[in-house]
Amino acid sequence: MCKERNKTSPVFSPISIGSTKLKNRFVVSPMVTVYCDQDGMATEQYTAYHEARAKGGWGLIITEDYAVDPIGRGFWTPGLWKDEQIKSHTAFVERIHQAGAKVFAQIYHAGRQTTSGLIGEQTVSASPIPCPVLGQTPRELNIDEIKKIVSQFGDTALRAKKAGFDGVEVHGGHWYLIAQFMSKYSNKRWDDYGGNLENRMRFPLAIISDIRKKCGQDFTIGFRISADEYVPGGRTIEETKTIAIMLEEQGVDVLHVSAGVYGSTWAVIPPLNVTNGWIVDFAEAVKKVVNIPVMTVGRINDPLMADSILASGKADLIAMGRGSLADPELPNKYLQGRYEDIRHCIGCQQGCVLTLFRNEPIRCLVNSSCGFEYLNELKT
Repeated sequence: MCKERNKTSPVFSPISIGSTKLKNRFVVSPMVTVYCDQDGMATEQYTAYHEARAKGGWGLIITEDYAVDPIGRGFWTPGLWKDEQIKSHTAFVERIHQAGAKVFAQIYHAGRQTTSGLIGEQTVSASPIPCPVLGQTPRELNIDEIKKIVSQFGDTALRAKKAGFDGVEVHGGHWYLIAQFMSKYSNKRWDDYGGNLENRMRFPLAIISDIRKKCGQDFTIGFRISADEYVPGGRTIEETKTIAIMLEEQGVDVLHVSAGVYGSTWAVIPPLNVTNGWIVDFAEAVKKVVNIPVMTVGRINDPLMADSILASGKADLIAMGRGSLADPELPNKYLQGRYEDIRHCIGCQQGCVLTLFRNEPIRCLVNSSCGFEYLNELKT
């Protein structure tokens, strides 16, 4: 039987990320749910789903991709690209805070990682190179359009701040638009936004600067990055470490180290045949070159493993996306010594991946209440 845990256990020790103080190191990583409506508004289904995880003891919830522009959506994700969306997401944040968790809005632009059928026009990217998975050839953004998108990121972050979010996580991984500029695989430009690493980093660094200018020094900014893209010609950990240093110097407060891109989807959402905690060493490599907190992720579905990772000094925070799908109460159960009661993610990908890529609301094979929390069927 697992003994009762207390706040001296590594995963229950508080930590500060920028100006945001977290009660523990358990993080719900961002996962697209398709629970918002087609205009990006927060619904009761979307709110109740996250609220259940806040009540379950998670210290930080990072929401799925908030689009900075409607043509930047890869799915029916939430959005803060216009002021009219602030109200519904303010109510959402209030519920999460009342339930005891902090919450960041992940903000993104999908770039070429979407389809013309979804957004109603041609996709865009750093260069007119098609996504190897979705297959559509994007239009190359011109410099004025790039600067407009930079401003859209800052405006979206400001709306997130007005809605009460504790911070934002800029999505610079998984081959979404920022990652498309950062990677030599997808960026073949010959102007100030392409070529050497300094030029390829001009776009993401400008975004961080714009957010800081509009939201102030006390607003927390995270950045998600793929440590290794796992495609021929893609970025590897050595270049990622250099990028991490540049991001810290620009004012990023926390780095969320993931892996993979659409051309290596197995690495983005690793299936059951991938080893648990398989990219923790990437987080450790990044942690050695920066002074800000580093978050690890990737098939970590056991709080005992989370404790060992933290105790070994390889990361500062543990993100469990699908672990939170399988059991929203995982942190509370672990704290209370109810380890045997935890439902562990089995990596089947049936409800959280297969339905998602049909742009349908996600489910979970081992948790039948996932996505149905708003129905209150379990209340007595």
